[in-house]
Amino acid sequence: MGEGGNEPGLIKMKIHPEILEELGVRDPEEVKREQTIMKMVRQLKKELKNDPDNPDKLIELATLYVDGGNYETAIKTLKGVISNHPNIAKAYKVLGAAYCLFKHEDEAIRELNRAAELDPEDAENFFNLGGVYLLRDMYGGAADCFEKVIELDPTDAVAYANLAAAYDMQKMYTEEIRILKKVLMFNPEDKELRSALSTAYFNDGDFESALNAALCVVELDDKDPQAYCNLGSCFGARTMTEDAINAFKKSIELDPEFSLPHTNLGSIYASMGRVEAAIKEFRLATSLNSSDALAWLNLFNCLKELGNMEEAQEAYKKYEAIMAGPRQADTVDMAGIPGGVSTSGDTVS
Repeated sequence: MGEGGNEPGLIKMKIHPEILEELGVRDPEEVKREQTIMKMVRQLKKELKNDPDNPDKLIELATLYVDGGNYETAIKTLKGVISNHPNIAKAYKVLGAAYCLFKHEDEAIRELNRAAELDPEDAENFFNLGGVYLLRDMYGGAADCFEKVIELDPTDAVAYANLAAAYDMQKMYTEEIRILKKVLMFNPEDKELRSALSTAYFNDGDFESALNAALCVVELDDKDPQAYCNLGSCFGARTMTEDAINAFKKSIELDPEFSLPHTNLGSIYASMGRVEAAIKEFRLATSLNSSDALAWLNLFNCLKELGNMEEAQEAYKKYEAIMAGPRQADTVDMAGIPGGVSTSGDTVS
């Protein structure tokens, strides 16, 4: 190895940021980014000494504050701009972003709506507003915003995906399918979108189309345990029992710690009258995921069927505790969509 660090053939290693955090060391890239922001802030402040009321420079400064996580200062700065220049759409736009990141969603909605009123041709305003509506579980408003984004920019694939997510949350599966088909025209080999399309078909009761879409997902990635789990659910809905069992087993083989295929495989076995095999799978599912209400309920039913009432009651108590607990909030990736068939069918009776 020669002197210096720029010799051809030398390998530069980069530690993952999460590892750095565990070691108590800050990620050098993040430190560099913060230093860049601070340098730009200092420069803007110098320029503002000669022109303290320049709205463009103040908005730029506030944007840097937002980028640096200094939301309170950004909000204060932008409110000052708006008090002097109440018709600058960008000021409301950045203010809305600051409020959103500061977890003040109601204020973010108010400011982003004002930005959209002042500049109805700015697709980014509607995109950001739609994202905040998703965070607030206001799915109708989110859908309206993402439809507006697509109207302004028909090539925005992420807006299509988020619109599909908004429709999914409203159980508007026919509309979701229509949008997913459109967005897949931009990227026909997007595995997550294909998976979401399969789920939408499944939820809409079109199990044949769901199965075809699920098969496409497996073709795209034959090492994805979720893909095989969804495929098994689709086979199960089509009463293709052996195919369903094989798909769930493949999912388990790929990820032995994945609880859902055990729950679904147990449901298949229970429907076939293989109660002891079903109990084995439900036990495995609950050991891997103690919050799986369906697995606990089905375990209760199977144990009751075998006359094991003491264990059955314990399983039912677990089920009741989960159902009585705090509602698990639905999560939405603002840059993606939900995907994945959760169960293979109804609970075992």
